[in-house]
Amino acid sequence: METTREQIILAIISKMAVIHTTAGYNTDCGANVQRAIGKLDPEALPACVVWPKSEEAGRQYGSGVHVMPVQVESLALPGTVNPSVVSELMLGDLIEAMAGIVWSLPFTSGGTYEIKVGDTITGATGSATGYVTGVTLSSGTWAGGDAAGALTFRRLTGAFQAENLKVGAQTNVATIAGATTGVGPIDTTTAGLADDIEYTGGGMNEYPGGGDQAVGVVTRWNIKYRALNGDPYHQ
Repeated sequence: METTREQIILAIISKMAVIHTTAGYNTDCGANVQRAIGKLDPEALPACVVWPKSEEAGRQYGSGVHVMPVQVESLALPGTVNPSVVSELMLGDLIEAMAGIVWSLPFTSGGTYEIKVGDTITGATGSATGYVTGVTLSSGTWAGGDAAGALTFRRLTGAFQAENLKVGAQTNVATIAGATTGVGPIDTTTAGLADDIEYTGGGMNEYPGGGDQAVGVVTRWNIKYRALNGDPYHQ
């Protein structure tokens, strides 16, 4: 049986695997996610490594309140790209994967352009935007102009309203009522087991000297969760 702490660690490792360029991230560091590995062969890069750290705990109303520091790092070979540029791309990926919100938006009257993963949807009236990560069709067809279902997306800017959507030059690709719902990182990153995820800092500590040396970026997080006093397996 896995402790609550272990379940959170495994959930974080699983979440880091979403980091791929095909999913709209800057890098493919999610292609190889490891746990507490100090040295990786250059052929194994790009990669992510998750480091669970020693935690602090206190008591509150019959349960223990735990704060587990977790270090998540990405490594890649920069090639001909400036290592500083690569480090910023990896840092953005780690922060978004760990702490980003996944939004859902129902739509009707979809067609005849088919909204796809990787599209950026824009509200025709309010100009809100979002990067599409999933499309679920519940009825109708795109070709028939009556597709209905739900879009999932991240990187929400602004607020969608009752309006039509457009994708680039494609206008009126679907109609929405504007009701978005979001699922935060507590659910998507820690499987709903944590109370809070706090980003405490990160970046590149040392710049490589060049050649085939890897670029490494570290992010630091505090994961707050609960467990019953004397029972690390239950909350």
